[in-house]
Amino acid sequence: MMISPFLILAVIFSVLYVLMVLYFFAGWLRLKKTEISISDADLPFVSVVIPVRNEADYIKDCLESIFKQNYPQDKFEVVVIDDYSTDPTLQIAREFKQPNLLVLDLQQYLGNPGEYSPNKKKALALGVKNARGEIVITTDGDCAMAENWLRTMTGFYLQNDCKLITGPVLIKPARNPLAWFQQLDVITMLGITGATIRNNFPTMCNGANLMYSKKVFHDVEGFKGNHEVPTGDDIFLMHKINERYPGSIGFVKNFDACVFTKAEKGLGGFVAQRIRWVSKSRRFNDVKVTLVLVFAYLFNFFIIIAAVQAIQPDEWSWLPVAIAGGTKIFIDVVFAIPVTYFFRKMILLLLLPVIEIFHVLYVVLVGALSLTGRYRWKDRLVR
Repeated sequence: MMISPFLILAVIFSVLYVLMVLYFFAGWLRLKKTEISISDADLPFVSVVIPVRNEADYIKDCLESIFKQNYPQDKFEVVVIDDYSTDPTLQIAREFKQPNLLVLDLQQYLGNPGEYSPNKKKALALGVKNARGEIVITTDGDCAMAENWLRTMTGFYLQNDCKLITGPVLIKPARNPLAWFQQLDVITMLGITGATIRNNFPTMCNGANLMYSKKVFHDVEGFKGNHEVPTGDDIFLMHKINERYPGSIGFVKNFDACVFTKAEKGLGGFVAQRIRWVSKSRRFNDVKVTLVLVFAYLFNFFIIIAAVQAIQPDEWSWLPVAIAGGTKIFIDVVFAIPVTYFFRKMILLLLLPVIEIFHVLYVVLVGALSLTGRYRWKDRLVR
């Protein structure tokens, strides 16, 4: 057998991918499970800030789960900021009678022209400005939380010298292949999030479960410098805080800290969501984060090219895709075992070999489409 340059490239790509995933694997194992022990008297006043748009089907359940928290009712408030909803979200929030609930209408602050722009950063900034608590935790209107969520997140924040902490965001129980794919995809991203934070190389976080102080938010001037980017309110803020306060980011590895969100029901909505997530990566200032993302994309793209090349009549044409594809499946399973175990979803490992095929295609497709910076989200066309 003649060793071709394509085969050598498959080996190089595979070795680098294994090293990258082992880096994540080691970080996840080194990340200790968070144990929280704090009395009611020591709990601070916390403001839960929720920017919403067109969440009429979910906002009531979200608010109910927050007001059922195992947390003193006089020590937290909820601030909902409606971003020009075209459904009854604002009305439902206003009709939810709670003394420590503040509902703001963004239209009263921005006027009618703001209707056509993505306003999540402006909504968050308005929520932080009006929050009575020195500590702020953000979430989304389609999320629900277990009763110890707020206590667990706040306890970790108080027990650790962090300027910003993020917690897990999981997909609610799934009943179809697309939802299963999303569950495993999100769990993998959570594993990478926790691992890279533990390795002092924070790459990702999720605004649906993010806590920081108003002082730190103002110290880094909030979202200044990336207001024009339609998304990325969470990651850009985390990167700014980490740049200002190196080593100050924390991940709450505790199942009680989980926030649960819905899966996208259709393929179009799922692709639009992922394009929205990936599109902000072009604006990252950390070259190392960009290099990791570019390498992951190129490795998946190489697997597709190797699969096409495998149909050639050459006797060994299948070897590059076997090496690259087999390596990806094996090392991804190795990483997924402890992560799915922690999040109580090991059953998904049975689907991983099949899901891996679609994952390669999805990474390449979404990565290419994200370059356009164009997608539809919450009934808004974003350019």
